[in-house]
Amino acid sequence: MPRSQHPQTLRQPVTVTGHGLHTNKPCRVTIHPVAQPTGIRFLHGPTGIEIPAKADLVGELTLATTLTKDGLRFGTVEHLLAALAGLEIEHAIIEVDSEELPILDGSAGPWVEALVAAGTRTLPGFRRFIKVLRPVEVSAQGKWMRVSPYAGLRLRYTIDFDHPAIGRQSREVSLTPEKFRRELSTARTFCMEQDIAFMRSKGLALGGSLDNAVVFSATGPLNETLRYEDEAVRHKMLDLVGDLALLGAPLLGLVEAHAAGHALHIGLVKALLADTQAWTWSDAGIAAPARPMFGHRLPSVHPLPA
Repeated sequence: MPRSQHPQTLRQPVTVTGHGLHTNKPCRVTIHPVAQPTGIRFLHGPTGIEIPAKADLVGELTLATTLTKDGLRFGTVEHLLAALAGLEIEHAIIEVDSEELPILDGSAGPWVEALVAAGTRTLPGFRRFIKVLRPVEVSAQGKWMRVSPYAGLRLRYTIDFDHPAIGRQSREVSLTPEKFRRELSTARTFCMEQDIAFMRSKGLALGGSLDNAVVFSATGPLNETLRYEDEAVRHKMLDLVGDLALLGAPLLGLVEAHAAGHALHIGLVKALLADTQAWTWSDAGIAAPARPMFGHRLPSVHPLPA
């Protein structure tokens, strides 16, 4: 089961600066504590527009997760969201002065360091979870994801790249803050050397370098070393933790993914939220009443458009 029973926010504000992976624009992010449980909200400093971290406000999903509202966008939000969720900090205001969050070293590690330095404090009440009652699946072009009942949060992820330096990698972890920090948080984003010119022709990865991404050539990584032998699948799991934060509440369930990515992650989040018979609210420390279900072992399958 998760460690914290009470909602958490930061003890004090913390500021992080850098540049965007795709736009290469400078960005300043200040994460503020809140007085009451409000979820995670992004705030555009120059305009005062707020965007809650919710799946129904997700926009572009090409190589990153983007939130949009009223003509405003915040790109590459998944690494910070993963750091917050991984540390069980589910209530904060994230003030941003640009359209993309900084990539830093390509992982959630620097975000984790900043959040740990800021410290946490508890808020009134109990944490409220989304508890999975029956399986829900999404699929597209041979790729698929499934969420099933489980007492905590367990991730099972497989990637299968037609690339000799990556190939097939699988990993499974029951997530706790300690395991997130140790096993996932420092895994970096990655790409193939052969794809860089195409991405940049589309205005993507303009701020990418070996300082903030693992670049795989046909013979192996161009970086001096990998942080983990299976760093690629670990980073996919990191991205998944961030995208699951867009449920709006922590999840109690087993999440399985095969050859997935941001689009399928968000597809699963939306499919689960839409199937109100597949989940219920569960407060930490409070036994929820039994909810009659018929055919609860039958999964809901949601094909996704290609």
